[in-house]
Amino acid sequence: MRKLVYGMNVSLDGYFTAPCDDITWSEPSEELFQWWWDEDKAFELALYGRRLWETMSSYWPTGDQQPGALPMEVEFARNWRDTPKVVFSSTLETVAWNARLVEGDAVTEDHPPQGRG
Repeated sequence: MRKLVYGMNVSLDGYFTAPCDDITWSEPSEELFQWWWDEDKAFELALYGRRLWETMSSYWPTGDQQPGALPMEVEFARNWRDTPKVVFSSTLETVAWNARLVEGDAVTEDHPPQGRG
């Protein structure tokens, strides 16, 4: 059995987004980013819902090529591309970047990829 690690940025009042689905308030400080990066390095598989997938896949595939990217951001981007991902969505038609799409019930999903390959 694998260990499941759940993480989410939430404001003190319990909200994730500002008006108009703005999440720029949650951009981590260098210290917080380092903490997440240290955690993320150990993950064998990442699970995403549609909205977080759209956010992550709009930036991290080329995050290491952004002007002024910090060394840990370069490492994170490379690791993000290499880590297998499962995206749960009933509205997406395709996913990329070492990910596979699951349209059904997450609880009954029984064949996640094993390790990195």
